[in-house]
Amino acid sequence: MDTPRHRRAVTPAEGRLRPAQPLWRLAPTRGDDGRCLADFMMLIPGLGTRPERARSLVAERVREVCEAYRGQVAFADINYAINVLWVSVEAEPGLAGRVAQSIRGRVPEARLIGGQLGAVPAALVASGRGGLWARVRRLSARVTR
Repeated sequence: MDTPRHRRAVTPAEGRLRPAQPLWRLAPTRGDDGRCLADFMMLIPGLGTRPERARSLVAERVREVCEAYRGQVAFADINYAINVLWVSVEAEPGLAGRVAQSIRGRVPEARLIGGQLGAVPAALVASGRGGLWARVRRLSARVTR
């Protein structure tokens, strides 16, 4: 009895499963004009386990935000396996933070988890936690003395 093609297991004769190419190889590091890009990462908890319709809605909202920045967003990738959104933008002061806040406005469960240092203060200040960031900077200054 033949099984449907989409249910068939991969056998050694058909080839081996290989890991996907790392994101740092896929994401551009320079824009079309040759200037460096900035990037940041956001966690969207539980995204990979949601139904296809819910994942498509999140992807559509992220796309709308990226398009609203008219070419300043160079790359965006959603990894459903690890619930992560990676975005590369032009290296303009505060742009990464503004894009992250815009995404958060459309996808409230998205959390900024990594990126270049310039994106973090903009996101913290915009979320009303400037005092927290100021305490982190003071602590950092004491440690380096």
